Amino acid sequence: MRIIITRTICVILCISFIMIAAGCTNRTKESQSTETISETISTGRKAQMDAVLTDNQFKGIVQITKGSDVIYQYVNGNDDNDKPLTIGASMPIGSVSKQFCAACIMLLCDQNKLSLDDTLEKFFPEYKESKRLTIKNLLNMSSGIKNYLELVNPSTMGTNEKDNVSIIKNAIFHEELRFDPGTDYAYSNSNYFLLAEIVEQVSGVPYHEFLRKNFFEPFEMTHTGFTDEVTGNNEWNFALSETESTQEGFYEPGLTKGAGDVVSNAEDMDKWMHGLSSGKVISSDAFRQMTQDANPESGEEYCYGFWHMPYGGAGHVGQIPPHFGAVDYINTDRDVYLFAVSNSGRGMSYVQEIPQALLSILFEKEEETSLS
Repeated sequence: MRIIITRTICVILCISFIMIAAGCTNRTKESQSTETISETISTGRKAQMDAVLTDNQFKGIVQITKGSDVIYQYVNGNDDNDKPLTIGASMPIGSVSKQFCAACIMLLCDQNKLSLDDTLEKFFPEYKESKRLTIKNLLNMSSGIKNYLELVNPSTMGTNEKDNVSIIKNAIFHEELRFDPGTDYAYSNSNYFLLAEIVEQVSGVPYHEFLRKNFFEPFEMTHTGFTDEVTGNNEWNFALSETESTQEGFYEPGLTKGAGDVVSNAEDMDKWMHGLSSGKVISSDAFRQMTQDANPESGEEYCYGFWHMPYGGAGHVGQIPPHFGAVDYINTDRDVYLFAVSNSGRGMSYVQEIPQALLSILFEKEEETSLS
């Protein structure tokens, strides 16, 4: 997978905001119109935000909430059946999935079932570098482990997760490290693939089952699942690429495990961001570590499944070229949350710019108002 990095955000996975509102409305259901939602912000600011997205040919979905209120929605484009997208469409979110995996690790830490200082020898004694590597090295991308998507061909993966996982682990374990652990930064899907394997070992249940039981169910995320569930599932409103319905190798079990395997929609992602940051499942200190303990060697300020983002927020970007892109943004100080996802090539390449573009309208307008 090719990785694109900017100062505050980075994108991944190829198999890898916000506002002070005027007015108040309850969190939207899919049947509500974008016109109704837009009434919660000024007409002028909505027009500016719409223009930014339209001028940049963004196709996809954007939702911003302030507290429990939806204050902005934008929907543009079609699904793989050439039908208009709806706000409730579920799409792959690529490497935004990494914060889900990091949250599992932090929950196990809260439960005293592992420590961030544990070495990988405890979990992968067959790995020759395991004594030099810690769980924290994996979380903050300081391990030096090469990206497994550079080592295996996704199109050659089969339909058996156990076999695919074995192939990927074998590829990782036979490669030399890029640098001494803890001395540098290099974004690699291998880190989160191994973290998902650790979750399984420590919990004794499959990784996806652990996520469902401990996060999806408590947060009532009823339209969130995994990439290997997309095809043949008629229960959810899945929206695949508007230009093609399949991606070679993308749906094979295990290929994106821990690193880019989640499929979700705007409403569920809002539940995720609120739930994760509220202390409902993981402790407040665990969330603080996830969003504030940045790798000191990372110019992009990578933490545990999060980057530092504008205006004191944190989030992650994900891409599955050539079509899918997503970004989430959490700002607990301002109680603002943003999610955007695209199933179009142009939208995929632009999605990483959305937080800054919309924040510059909403937050700066807020600051102007406070000074007047």
